Amino acid sequence: MCAVVVSEAVRARLRYVRARGDEDLTRFPDFLILGPQRTGTTWLHAHLRFHPQIFLSEPKELYFFSSLERRDAKRFVSDQLDYYLRFFRDPLWRVAAKNAICLRRHGELYRPIVRGEATASYAAMAPAVIDDLVALKPDIRAILMIRHPVDRAWSHAKKDLVRNRKRRFEDVSADEFRRFFADPYQRHCARYAELADVWGSRLQPGHLFVGIFDQIASRPEAMLLDVMRFLGVRADRRYIDPDAKNPVNPTATTRIPADHKQYLEALFADDLRAARERFGVDWR
Repeated sequence: MCAVVVSEAVRARLRYVRARGDEDLTRFPDFLILGPQRTGTTWLHAHLRFHPQIFLSEPKELYFFSSLERRDAKRFVSDQLDYYLRFFRDPLWRVAAKNAICLRRHGELYRPIVRGEATASYAAMAPAVIDDLVALKPDIRAILMIRHPVDRAWSHAKKDLVRNRKRRFEDVSADEFRRFFADPYQRHCARYAELADVWGSRLQPGHLFVGIFDQIASRPEAMLLDVMRFLGVRADRRYIDPDAKNPVNPTATTRIPADHKQYLEALFADDLRAARERFGVDWR
């Protein structure tokens, strides 16, 4: 495959990504799993990563584009395009490992025809950052996952405030939970219709897939086949693991307290209504 380098016209449009102009864009991802967090992106990544026609970057979360605007010390590493592209080339040992896995599971060799990555914070990125991404890959595809915003916010809070900090649920105060729920980023993650509009207006027609979290439990095989068809790879049940109905990266099954549930239902009332009107989901 001939190299495709960054043109001067594209470089002039970039606001956040730094490109020298000699980077090989044939390695730029063909699709992104956007998130937001706690909507099934880890499940989707886990069940696509060993499809013989799909390359997914390692590690799962790269945070490259979502860290460009604010450059927070926790996530930002580089704004250089060549740094990002290094994640989209398999080292020889990984090619050998994937060939062995694909032969054992599917009876065929690992021959990827699409590249992708999954970073859950990409869903809520600033439009100007998305513009950089699309300037580099005009025909990129994106998968936006949506989940009942109350359940998503509760799951995210348990992960960040309890599991990640190695605390007990009882040690997190009600005020701390409320501050987490009302954080501008958390509010943004619940605006699924707005997120779909921002991404959809920048992508080519038909290049945004909206997946519904509930279907991971109710119709996981059908959902995975839909995603395979969307990505343009072979859609066959033999590429689906028998444990597709099992959760990946779950938090503890602590039920949401009634006061938090009431608060979140009021907080997300408009978002629930917009999702119902836009996507036809009825989470009542």
